[in-house]
Amino acid sequence: MSEGPGGMRIGITLPTEPFQNRDMIDLVRRADALGYHEVWSLESYTTEAFSPLAAVAMLSERMRLGTAIVPVFTRPPALIAMSAMTVQELSGGRLVLGLGISSPQIIGQWMGVPFQRPLARVRDTVAAVRAALSGEKVTYQGKTLAVNGFRLDIERTTAPPPIFLAVQGSKMCRLAGEIADGLITNYITPEALPRMLEHVAEGARAAGRAAPREVVCRILTIVDEDPERLSSAMRRHMTPYVITPGYNRFFAEIGFEREAEQALAAWTSGDRKKATEAISDRMINSIYLLGSAEYCRERLQAFAAAGVTSVALWFVSLARTREERQAKIRTAIEKLAPR
Repeated sequence: MSEGPGGMRIGITLPTEPFQNRDMIDLVRRADALGYHEVWSLESYTTEAFSPLAAVAMLSERMRLGTAIVPVFTRPPALIAMSAMTVQELSGGRLVLGLGISSPQIIGQWMGVPFQRPLARVRDTVAAVRAALSGEKVTYQGKTLAVNGFRLDIERTTAPPPIFLAVQGSKMCRLAGEIADGLITNYITPEALPRMLEHVAEGARAAGRAAPREVVCRILTIVDEDPERLSSAMRRHMTPYVITPGYNRFFAEIGFEREAEQALAAWTSGDRKKATEAISDRMINSIYLLGSAEYCRERLQAFAAAGVTSVALWFVSLARTREERQAKIRTAIEKLAPR
């Protein structure tokens, strides 16, 4: 199997508009034929995380599959374990179970679930899910949840999947160092990642274990499209994240203090246009993968050098029609395929 830049594994993100229905089948088969190493699902307001991967398990015999991420608030640990082991068995042992806290808007507002004590909830969920995946009878009483007498009754031909955690702030990084098998990141830069990994290492040392070595990064990717239109669209895409408190603090931590401060202040005062204008070209070009295929490959080298071991490219197009967007994404996938 060919490698990506710097030996990094190259994957794709599903779903991606405009491949959210049965068109996804052709996209996965093409990515498989082109040598992509992995498929990572997302879960926010389109498909849920496990179903697309169950389909991919039937379409590819070799690609690794990962959830990035399943929120710990929206499913009890027993259901997470059931879903994960189902995909693990269907795929012959190729699943990575990625868990995370998501955001207060998605959890509290969209899902109607209280977003409370996120770090404790992650710790409790990982402990209970890991116990359930082992096949033992689980009775667990944590700070945020309880499981009483659950046993996963499924015929096993594979080992339990590893559990990766989505990380951003220093506290979650340290927790991942304590309990995770790997890391999942999003909206980061190569320059910011080493400091995050230092926090992970701190957590691992405190727990008396080796730090997780795998780092998965999802990157929104647009190849060979109009730069002026691209800049405007990416500012609009970034703004809702920058004005969300958790993301706002994170962006300030990784070097975008001015953008975070000005965007939030403008949004709070009701000036939506000014909030969007506060997002700089430096910010969008550092976080997103935008430009020619050659430039995107250079940027991927920087992510690999910073410590990313797998990348989940989230291919997007700004073309006018669905058919044009499909064509643009197919071409982009071909241009950035592992070599």
